[in-house]
Amino acid sequence: MKMRLLKMGLSIVLVSALGFMTACSGNSSNQQQSESSAPTENTGSAPADPMAKYDPPIELTTIRSVSNIKFDEGETIDKNAVYDAYEKDLGIKIKNSWVSDKYSEKLKISIASNDIPDFLRVSASELQQLQEADMIADLTDIFDKYATKATKEWFHLDGGRQLSTATFNDRLMAIPGTDNPYNSSSYLWIRKDWLEKLGLPKPQTMQDVINIAEAFAKQDPGGTGKSYAFALNSDYINGGAYDLQGFFNGYHAYPGNWVQDSSGKLMYGTIMPEMKQALKQLQDMYKAGMIDPEFAVKDADKENELVVAGKIGIAYGAFWQSIWPLQTAAVQNGKLAQDWEAYPIVSIDDKPAKTATSIGVGSYFVVSKKAKHPEAVMKIINKWIEVQTNLTDANKVYMFGKSGVDKSALLWKINPTVFFAQDENLPAGRLLPKAIEAKDPSLLGSNPEINSRYKRVEKYLAGDLSMWNEWAISKPGGSFAIMDQYDREKRYQVDEFYGTLTPAMLEMKGILEEKTKETFTKMIMNKVSVDEFDKFVEDWKKLGGEQMTNEANEWYETVKK
Repeated sequence: MKMRLLKMGLSIVLVSALGFMTACSGNSSNQQQSESSAPTENTGSAPADPMAKYDPPIELTTIRSVSNIKFDEGETIDKNAVYDAYEKDLGIKIKNSWVSDKYSEKLKISIASNDIPDFLRVSASELQQLQEADMIADLTDIFDKYATKATKEWFHLDGGRQLSTATFNDRLMAIPGTDNPYNSSSYLWIRKDWLEKLGLPKPQTMQDVINIAEAFAKQDPGGTGKSYAFALNSDYINGGAYDLQGFFNGYHAYPGNWVQDSSGKLMYGTIMPEMKQALKQLQDMYKAGMIDPEFAVKDADKENELVVAGKIGIAYGAFWQSIWPLQTAAVQNGKLAQDWEAYPIVSIDDKPAKTATSIGVGSYFVVSKKAKHPEAVMKIINKWIEVQTNLTDANKVYMFGKSGVDKSALLWKINPTVFFAQDENLPAGRLLPKAIEAKDPSLLGSNPEINSRYKRVEKYLAGDLSMWNEWAISKPGGSFAIMDQYDREKRYQVDEFYGTLTPAMLEMKGILEEKTKETFTKMIMNKVSVDEFDKFVEDWKKLGGEQMTNEANEWYETVKK
């Protein structure tokens, strides 16, 4: 399910709820409305039942942005078996106030007009904006009172790091869209069939990668007349498909992440001296004709056209890159046309390469202060956690729709709140390869996601090439196995800043990111000298980077142990 990511996506929704009865911010009329239609267990001094059903049913409004869902016949995002299940099990009718593929743009209008639904998904900056505008509910008491034991354990698996990103003055103002921070790690995807054709070894060092790239570009193993070193899209700094995060990490540089400097203070990875050497190598490759000259104006889909055409055989990217976009390149006309395989990222020297990881939170869910039943959102979240931790025949509808069968339709995305475990996929990297080699699914345990992946691998081995993407992830030596290898070898470089965005970050981070992309792209394309990097660092500091760094370190002093 971890396209689940796609992300992302790459992707993903959540919310939590404001305090029922105890956290109504002094609004007595709202409190009376909540009490009059609340579940019976909330009366008197009896403890709240986190999963009690509303009778009669209540309505909760939200907003949605959905993609890649293959709906069951006759169903839509507004009317479907998943929404029906929430009404049946919890007495909660979910109503979409609007659905749009331009979610961010439309949300801006809703926020500006103070017209938000009962609960919604937001970014970190939107969370801050809503908090400052006093439009969202304080969820501290609701989480304490209505989160089930399983839900609380889910959100505290990392010691509360992700949960802390949603706190303001020690008050929980949102529920973070939890995920495994290691899912943002980087992998080196290479056409194994080209390696074998040219008699090249598996990459062990960064020099090996450069040699392979040069061989692919010059010897044109695809026979197309023109090949390039590796796939590269215009958003190459931020991670994802066809990015350069793993390449930079191979030079021990971590753009976009906060890391400790030699004195133990935080510095921004984008301005690390190690970036300069990596940029110089990219410039040399560009000058040698080894990089697509149009990469700066191409997104991942557009760059993938070169991959599909057999013009590229190397690509850095996430563990799920076999799902998108490599599946369209690997399987063509019903046949396996390209044999892509994941490898660990490699180092420029004798120091092991560490892969950068984020805090693992891509979005947040908030509850409007106007919501009559903020606690109901927590019930929805509890149900999702229940399904994730204990998938049964009775609750399969939340994952797979009315059929209860995994048809790779991504029907789980219909859920208005979706969370992924903070250790998700690490167990898969340990368990799946062993079970696949032994042909013994009993080795997998009860995790529904891992078992679903095993079944998809079985389909691939039985001849279903649409499941090649899963094979590349879950097989022995696949990207999940490498994820586990990174963990065992302590090769994760964790982003050290996980606090609420500071004032300088809110004001300047976007501007500085644009300047970074513009400057680095000019360097790669040999429009300016790489020696300009030093001036870039000074300008970055003057334009707000130094203030960002000071504020990051002020926060860091409060959390260092």
